[in-house]
Amino acid sequence: MNKLTHSINFLKNWIIYNKMFIFYQSLHLCTSGCILLSGLLIIRLFTKILYNIFIVKKIDPIAIGFISNILKYLITIFVIVSTLSNMGVQTSSIIAAFGTIGLVIGLAWQSALSNLASGLLIITFRTFKIGDYINVCNNIIGQVTKVEIFSTRVKTFDGIIIAIPNGKILADNITNLSQCHEYRNKITLGLSRILISEDLNIIKKILLDTIYLDQRIIKNSKITIILDEITNISINITIFFWINDFIYKKEICSDLTNIIKQNLELYKNSCVLWINNN
Repeated sequence: MNKLTHSINFLKNWIIYNKMFIFYQSLHLCTSGCILLSGLLIIRLFTKILYNIFIVKKIDPIAIGFISNILKYLITIFVIVSTLSNMGVQTSSIIAAFGTIGLVIGLAWQSALSNLASGLLIITFRTFKIGDYINVCNNIIGQVTKVEIFSTRVKTFDGIIIAIPNGKILADNITNLSQCHEYRNKITLGLSRILISEDLNIIKKILLDTIYLDQRIIKNSKITIILDEITNISINITIFFWINDFIYKKEICSDLTNIIKQNLELYKNSCVLWINNN
């Protein structure tokens, strides 16, 4: 009991003799907290205002997200350093430490810095924009949903979101499918040689009429029918045609494949041995 009383008295005396120190430290702590909270609120408000300005100026959405993120991180670092400085921490040593840490991180994260530089190049040269359909990195096909500092997010036709490092995108060929307005497709089929060997001209007319009647085919575009091979049992034909809708490419080709088969079977039953649209 005496020890407890002694400790309480010691604490009271320490507070009395150091009340000014405690007051100033509490004041610094409160001020630092206000700076930190105000800074975070300002960052959120600033990025929102900046985003709206970019939208009004019709700046590319890719640049909006990229620049906003960089500015947000820079201002956040400034706010943290200001808060520590207000608390009495020597910021010069912190800045020097940041420089050393930055050098170490730069050496260790070369790939990350490469992705950052690649992101800047994507924005600068506008290889693609948000909403474009691209084919990159070993046949990853999808719609660009977001370009971040280190990676680009692509939504595939299966609904999967893939984050691709920016460095990998620029290191490989980039096919921007949205910049094209004409896409060539093909359908191959094998017909019974016994049943249609004498009717090739009629078969060709059926194929041309079937494709031309489809409203999704580009009007006045060239349709090419090639006789690929004649075997003992089949006559193999390839049809090339043009469409302007990449998104529904598979559906269009699938529909045409079924219609072509139906029309040929109406002309001569069982004449189609095989047909595909790969």
